[in-house]
Amino acid sequence: MNSYEHRLDAATSKTDLLALIARLNADPAVHGILVQLPLPAHLDAGQLSNAIDPAKDVDGFHPYNLGRLAQREPLLRSCTPYGVMRLVESTGAKIAGMEAVVVGASNIVGRPMLLELVLAGATTTICHSRTRDLASVVARADLVVAAVGQPNMVRGAWIKPGAIVIDVGINRLSTGKLVGDVEYEAAAARASWITPVPGGVGPMTVAMLMQNTLEAYQRR
Repeated sequence: MNSYEHRLDAATSKTDLLALIARLNADPAVHGILVQLPLPAHLDAGQLSNAIDPAKDVDGFHPYNLGRLAQREPLLRSCTPYGVMRLVESTGAKIAGMEAVVVGASNIVGRPMLLELVLAGATTTICHSRTRDLASVVARADLVVAAVGQPNMVRGAWIKPGAIVIDVGINRLSTGKLVGDVEYEAAAARASWITPVPGGVGPMTVAMLMQNTLEAYQRR
């Protein structure tokens, strides 16, 4: 597997970046394309991600690939939710029939995570800034996926004893310490399985990116 980096100036125009994506779309030697986020403020990340050929969309962000997942016919899947599913499956727990709660409704993690869990047969609730009484919603979950980007927002006392907790968040405190979205120590005392930050979901995201790239090559 070869990797080709295109490091562009921060002032690069939308036109030039779209032209580069078009060249990579047409290049038969390239099987996967990703646009590294975040982008400079003058560039529309959604428009640029949507310009990628869905068959080369190894990040799994294109509306076509999200739509396939929603239709229960997944092709290239969003890397972080895909990695979360692999982590949960590795515990040996049966996902079908679980009550799952996703905290965070972003297009990158929260929404595709909801689709992945529904596809696997979990009864799934997605929480966001307008959710009332977040603590009580989390407290009934057999599986909690935290992906909101706020340090220690999900309190350990909210976790149902024996629940599986997957912490997608990664936040740097003023001390320089990296923490997740879950109050780790308190949650670990109640959970049956919990992922650390760093070193939990991040490596699985990279692994699923490699998996998607291989699958994109095989389909070509």
